[in-house]
Amino acid sequence: MSHNPHAKEGLTRRDFIRVGTTGTAGIALAGMGALSASAAEPLGRLPRRRYGRTGLEISALVGAADWSADVIPLAVKAGVNYWHKGHRWTAETMPEAIKSQPRESYYLEITVDRVGGDHMHGRIDEEQHYQFVKQAVARSGAGYYDVFKFHFGYHSLNEAKTNLGVIRAYDRLKKEGLVKHLAISQHHYNNIGGDMAYDIVTHLIDHSPYEAAQFFYTYGDKKELDDVLALAKKQDFGTIAMKTMGGVGRAATDKRMQTMLAEPRYQGSTPATAMVKWLMSNPNLTAAVIATKSFDQLQENVTAARLGTMSSSDRHALGLLAAYNQGTTCLLCADCVSQCPEHIAIADILRYERYALDYHELSRARMEYNTLTKNGSACIACGDCMPACQADINIIAKLKDVHRLLG
Repeated sequence: MSHNPHAKEGLTRRDFIRVGTTGTAGIALAGMGALSASAAEPLGRLPRRRYGRTGLEISALVGAADWSADVIPLAVKAGVNYWHKGHRWTAETMPEAIKSQPRESYYLEITVDRVGGDHMHGRIDEEQHYQFVKQAVARSGAGYYDVFKFHFGYHSLNEAKTNLGVIRAYDRLKKEGLVKHLAISQHHYNNIGGDMAYDIVTHLIDHSPYEAAQFFYTYGDKKELDDVLALAKKQDFGTIAMKTMGGVGRAATDKRMQTMLAEPRYQGSTPATAMVKWLMSNPNLTAAVIATKSFDQLQENVTAARLGTMSSSDRHALGLLAAYNQGTTCLLCADCVSQCPEHIAIADILRYERYALDYHELSRARMEYNTLTKNGSACIACGDCMPACQADINIIAKLKDVHRLLG
């Protein structure tokens, strides 16, 4: 990891108060509790890593266009220079903290979805993808997008090998100077007879013009994901971890969990900081995108990312989180989906549960859940899926619970 040599200022509570009082929300930011006393200390600057073949030096923590408008200026000050889904901003709505910088000092990503349906049922369409990006560039006032990212990715290895519509759209846009680099955000598709994300990404690393990929990755995940990361590093292929914080949000509001974390062996750590340090300590991973809604979350994540190395307290905290999640929180590995005779998108359903319980985004979770062709109510309680669950979740009961919550 390397620090920006020009960065000498940290992020302080004074910065936060100044931004908060000049913003529309003032100090009472949405979803944020009171500032801790330690917020008076500077956060420092995030480390940066090479984003594979793109050659971009990006912040170890990736920002996102759906972050709180009050947090973004502070994130910029802390060194966040890569913005996931940056196309959601127009010339009028792009935060001043970003657009006031030299254009070459920050990186905007545009995510390109299938058309004519959702990520499972839509199609790849070269011309529509091309027009979508061209129009977004015009609205943005940014001149170009640094990264064109195929959102949700290919359904199968065969599609990745034979359907070149996304790549052709990218090539046309690149020739016009509207995009610079090609990446993918890959999901599993075994619920519709497709392939697993790690198999598709492994193929793309060696056999495509893609330069980087984003995929689910968290503590306790499958060995196949570590193998992908090792191969990616060897082949100079960028990687961003997403959906890393399973269970962290609900654990933070669980009184029993908080009582346990007060024990001496956990002092100086939390599941959230331990997870960030665990991610940052992996030399094969480029960066992680983590939902961030408040100054306190930003402070915790930036501080952990800068430290990187895990302590014994961090290891204990991660072990506690893993035990807390066992039987409760889906790792999104999707192994269970292959066993379901009804082809229910179990992993997607439990991802939406995360939105509701860990990110506290109930409306978003319900909206996503209600787009499913088959939701939790389609479960016939056969139990075929349950032996495949490495988290020992009672999937039959869980689907009923999620349907009551989101249906």
